[in-house]
Amino acid sequence: MSVYFSLHEHGFFEDHNKPDDAIAISDELHWSLIEGLARGEIIVINDAGEPVLTDRVVTVAELASGKRAAIERGLAAALNAGMTYTLPGGAEDIVQTRPDQDEANLLGLAIEARDLRAAGETGAVMSLRAKSNTVYALTPEQMIALTDAAKSFKQALLAQSWQLKDAVTAAEAAGDREALEAITWDTDTTTEETA
Repeated sequence: MSVYFSLHEHGFFEDHNKPDDAIAISDELHWSLIEGLARGEIIVINDAGEPVLTDRVVTVAELASGKRAAIERGLAAALNAGMTYTLPGGAEDIVQTRPDQDEANLLGLAIEARDLRAAGETGAVMSLRAKSNTVYALTPEQMIALTDAAKSFKQALLAQSWQLKDAVTAAEAAGDREALEAITWDTDTTTEETA
């Protein structure tokens, strides 16, 4: 049984159903092409009219879309990693800042701390469980400082993501592949917050 490749149909065919543009290929070439496709290569027709493998060229739009997705993943990873913070007593720990799990908790703690401060409370009557699973006792003032730091931490990460997305949009509009390839999420731009 012979195997054929059709560039127009971008597929492999047998004798009985081959399109008009189909080219007969050896079994060895057939499997080589299949393996290349599995690696992400594409099949093109060379100058001799034979199917050959080549690296797939990513379009500027595909590259931009991938960069936007990478920025979103970087933002999510940074928020999921949490914020390094020096807690009362000098212990350094991670304040969790995951949007789905921790944001509402931090907001509730901020509101409660402000209410306690307004009521004149100055003792370490509030609790925070950090990523290490250690529970810390904080005063309302300390909790306000912590939740304000967490808010600033998230705002800085969001600003970073927006700046990078704007750079992607500008590079895409200009068709500047080199500029797009240079855009990366850099976690070194986040700063450590301390009490």
